[in-house]
Amino acid sequence: MTATPVPEWLTADLFVSVLEKNVENFDKIIKFTADTPFAAGENFLSILWAIQIEAALKDGSTKICKYMLKIPPTSAQAQAMIGMMNSFKRERICYYELFPVFDEMYRKAGKVTKIAPNAYSFDKDLGFDVILMEDVRQEGFKNMNRLEGLDMDHAKSALEVLAEFHAASATYIVNNNGLPSLMMAPMLKDGMVEMLAKSQEPQEQVLVECLPIYKAEYLREKLISYRPKYLKEILNSENRSMDDFNVLSHGDCWSNNIMFQHDDKSNVLNTLLVDFQVGRFTSPALDLQYFLLSSTSLDIKLKYYDYFIQYYHQKLIENLKLLGYSKKMPSLRDLHMWMYDYSFMGYTVLLKSLPVILLDPKATKDINMDNMMGDKNDGGAMQKAMYTGVGYCKQMQQLLPWLANKGYFD
Repeated sequence: MTATPVPEWLTADLFVSVLEKNVENFDKIIKFTADTPFAAGENFLSILWAIQIEAALKDGSTKICKYMLKIPPTSAQAQAMIGMMNSFKRERICYYELFPVFDEMYRKAGKVTKIAPNAYSFDKDLGFDVILMEDVRQEGFKNMNRLEGLDMDHAKSALEVLAEFHAASATYIVNNNGLPSLMMAPMLKDGMVEMLAKSQEPQEQVLVECLPIYKAEYLREKLISYRPKYLKEILNSENRSMDDFNVLSHGDCWSNNIMFQHDDKSNVLNTLLVDFQVGRFTSPALDLQYFLLSSTSLDIKLKYYDYFIQYYHQKLIENLKLLGYSKKMPSLRDLHMWMYDYSFMGYTVLLKSLPVILLDPKATKDINMDNMMGDKNDGGAMQKAMYTGVGYCKQMQQLLPWLANKGYFD
């Protein structure tokens, strides 16, 4: 059991209404346990509780029911971040309003598919937003090793479910003239760009200081001059028109937010997306750029970059046609152009994502959001581990020149 104390409100009684609605012949709860199953470095913007319930049924038998309960974090930095972005409200819209509709759209089109785990609701108002999901680990779903990255089969399976998700949301947007209002509004409100710029200054300083380690000292001035352009590109990406090809983005599409189910020969059977805290109305290129640069293994990341874009596009068009998307289908050329429009995601991955994704928990003991985002006096050991780790340095030696040669820092 974890040393994390169970909140006083997290009790067996809270789950009675859930079991009454979803477990046939439910009688009563015999045993209730709650545990936090993930190691440091796996989750920053939430706390996940694994719930296991032994339920007595009216016929005298028992049943084990497992859920994942997602609650707000305790970290001051993380709380501020999810508050600014309305993260839990966004994710609740996805799980409770949109995904049931997306599943039904595919069912009516004759395709049985599932984008994310099923979600359930409590009868009691806790006074804050939570998300209760089925624990799909009991069906064999798991994350792959984030330090190694996804191989070809897992990358393609992830792209398939991402294409299904984007196609369903694009069709929904056209049919319903948009998404729920929170998802349509720009995520960066007044003052947030300035806050973003200030919050990433310590990270940018460490990154530039480490350029010699990455054998990229020659990019120092280019990266420094790119900083204000980066923020401007983020702001520009918020301006979307209904005439564009739009989707509901995942927003944080990396390997820890993708779960895979395998057969007895380790072949991928099914793939699910989780963690939709920053989903919004935008271009599919945001998710695609972020996923390809953050989550594929280094041996295929750059070599098959264009192939992965083509493969995603193929699956996207297949699903758009299946769902009866009524507007002009995006071409592969369109998608490549959008990838350039969202090239700022390359800098995002280098500066903010890969340092965390490739951080070995064994390298530092102070893994938390405050140290990750704080200045070097607050999180010096973690900052050093993030930007000088063997895995990160190896990727940077290849990614920095590749991105620079594509003009991503111009």
